[in-house]
Amino acid sequence: MIFDSATDPATSESSASGFANPKPDLIQQALREQQTLQTPVALFSEEYDSKAVRDRFTHLIPLSKPSLGEQYGFEVNLDACTGCKACVAACHSLNGLDDDESWRDMGLLVGTRLQPYQQTVTTACHHCAEPACADGCPVLAYDKDPITGIVRHLDDQCIGCSYCILKCPYDVPKFNFKRGIVRKCDMCQSRLADGEAPACVQACPNEAIKIQVVKLDAVPDRGEIIPGAFDSSYTRPTTTYLSAKPIPPQAKAADAGVLRLENAHLPLTVMLVLTQMSVGCFLINALAAWLGAVNLNETGILSLVAFVIGLAGIALSVLHLGQPLKAWRAFLGWRKSWLSREIIAFGLFAKLGALCMGAWWWGDFSLLRWAITVAAGSGLLAVFTSVMVYVDTRRPFWSMKLTGGKFFGTTLLLGTAIPGIVWAWMQAPAAQVAIPAALILRWLVSLFEMREIQRARSDQSSPWHLSARVLTEKLPHLLKARRIMLAIVGVLLPTIIFTQFHVPLIFSLSVAITLASQLIERYYFFTAAAGSKMPGN
Repeated sequence: MIFDSATDPATSESSASGFANPKPDLIQQALREQQTLQTPVALFSEEYDSKAVRDRFTHLIPLSKPSLGEQYGFEVNLDACTGCKACVAACHSLNGLDDDESWRDMGLLVGTRLQPYQQTVTTACHHCAEPACADGCPVLAYDKDPITGIVRHLDDQCIGCSYCILKCPYDVPKFNFKRGIVRKCDMCQSRLADGEAPACVQACPNEAIKIQVVKLDAVPDRGEIIPGAFDSSYTRPTTTYLSAKPIPPQAKAADAGVLRLENAHLPLTVMLVLTQMSVGCFLINALAAWLGAVNLNETGILSLVAFVIGLAGIALSVLHLGQPLKAWRAFLGWRKSWLSREIIAFGLFAKLGALCMGAWWWGDFSLLRWAITVAAGSGLLAVFTSVMVYVDTRRPFWSMKLTGGKFFGTTLLLGTAIPGIVWAWMQAPAAQVAIPAALILRWLVSLFEMREIQRARSDQSSPWHLSARVLTEKLPHLLKARRIMLAIVGVLLPTIIFTQFHVPLIFSLSVAITLASQLIERYYFFTAAAGSKMPGN
């Protein structure tokens, strides 16, 4: 039944109370407007459908290939970026990435209280003019196209060592645990070759991303492509960020102060300590042999112990690889990659260690002395390459001073401690020198590290202030454990020296504690190595 408004009690009551019902024509008008409202999505859809496939995005990609001295690069209009993540979703979908995998990220820049500012930032591979990932790869699994300049990752070549992840200052390569390899953005190279725009370019409803041709001699070699990014002098990234609104100089990534624990790389943690221990043993053994402090058997047995420790460390390093069966290819990048050089150097060290075993079996003390000397020299070279593997990543916590001090400190410390154990159990006179030397080195190495951590923690301008905060705020239990271990060793070793009470047993216990302490240090060497990343990565 339809009631007339004049006789409808509800209408009469509403009118009497002073609230008139909306006029039907206004409601109809609003509905009509809603049906014809042109939202950004609708406008985008109409524009997309109105053109042929090849013509839809031609204004967002170059119509010709780069000339000599040019390459492709991303151009991002920050004013048009709303942070909708359509580019992230499109990249994920088109490339068939795994659920936890992403080649494009969305970050956020913020200002200060006095200068408020907020800007979303979309980032992917910057296809650098001098890509650090390609220079660091030990198996040449990266290719920079000579025409387009696109940096591609060759999945079938990758051994999953993750060194490119450490080398890239923009957190671009991502490790895929399912496949055991690294993967990254290739600017949808196959689509560009067919005149199609990359997924991220097509998906952005505001056309905030485009592909441009950049001149290589115009790519910046200093400064930052955007606040919070690593200095461009390292890799010369080709991405350009544009904005009509000047970005405040104090702007920084919203997560700039977030403390994160990096990957511990446990096989590498153990490998570094064991190989440096082995090198130190050969070094001290050679020194004792030339000084005439040890005989053939004492020298030979210590060489055997050092050789076994070194082999164990080298073997454990293979467990770090996602594709360990391809490890034999790791020498291919020796011209540029310090990781390849490290692998070659330790391979030579292992062979010379085996030569020492042969000299000992032959029974020629003079030959053995020369063999362990050469092995020690090759080992020191190998430790230097280990230092450079991490220094070359440009991470502040892995500076030459800190990394060199830690690695060569471990070499001398454990290299003195292990001979002390062997000679103590053999009741060799050389143990009386090795034991006090181990005590002195233990304190020197520990005091050096504690002083550097305290300095960086109190100095906010320190390059590795953030790493010092990670150590003192996220890993204080490890620092405390090392101090306790230092105190225990500081009590045990003087007891051995002055009382001569069960010297081999107590010294072995103190060395075991020292070894555990060095493993803890190497663990946070990796986990506290905070690196510079793009905003939000």
